[in-house]
Amino acid sequence: MDNLQITLTIILLVIEVAAFAWLIIDIQKSKRKQDKIIELERQILQVENTIIELEQKISDKIDILIKLQKND
Repeated sequence: MDNLQITLTIILLVIEVAAFAWLIIDIQKSKRKQDKIIELERQILQVENTIIELEQKISDKIDILIKLQKND
């Protein structure tokens, strides 16, 4: 009976260690995915800022053209 309890305790310990290791690996994978998402969001923000700058330049040039046309 004692051998059975020791064997079951060892099996349970191995299962718990394996489950803990799996949890750590899963957390690391989630962190890498989160980092990738954050980097993609940064890239999107950079593209949006570039678009806004271009729109501002276009707007400025349109304003200049309108002023020039009024002066003529």
